[in-house]
Amino acid sequence: MNIPKSYRYYKMSDLAAICNIHYKEANQLLEPLTHISPSDLLQATLAQNLRMPMRNEKAKSEFIVAPLLVEMWAKNQNFKPLSGLSFNVESAKGLKGRCDFLISANPDVIDLDLPIVCVFEAKDDNIENWYGQCGAEMYAARLFNAQKGNDIHTIHGAVTNGFTWQFLKLEGQTLFIDSQRYGLANLPQLLGAIQKVYDFYK
Repeated sequence: MNIPKSYRYYKMSDLAAICNIHYKEANQLLEPLTHISPSDLLQATLAQNLRMPMRNEKAKSEFIVAPLLVEMWAKNQNFKPLSGLSFNVESAKGLKGRCDFLISANPDVIDLDLPIVCVFEAKDDNIENWYGQCGAEMYAARLFNAQKGNDIHTIHGAVTNGFTWQFLKLEGQTLFIDSQRYGLANLPQLLGAIQKVYDFYK
């Protein structure tokens, strides 16, 4: 069996073969949700940042995704986004590498700490190509929590190209992939989707 070198190389077939995780499409995974009006600061920040070149995932991570997560941190300060950390959980299975954003439900965290409840991955192309990577990071988050004595059974995640978001949920051995997509075109709905994920852990 070929083991991926890191999360980035994980495909859906690897999740099934290595982690015994199988996917299933879910209809409106986060519905119903409440729309959240963006702050004036977020609207101004995005209006300015969207004038920047968006030629790769790093740019989208910094100029689009990070401001959204900071906005949601201001509304939910018990959920702290951790950016660009190495997350080496089980190297023998290729569950290692950097994650764009890990969300910790520990308001006092300053570095990697549990519980990790959500993973957000920013990409610069078709988001469906990256379900495997995000799913592997979500599975690793569950292992990480368990190793630290925090048995959280459900982990959420999302893959985004900045403009469009697709949410995932790992429950048991099933990775649910939302059939609905959210995006900047309806920012209150997108913020509401992120809030719905956070509400699961309150």
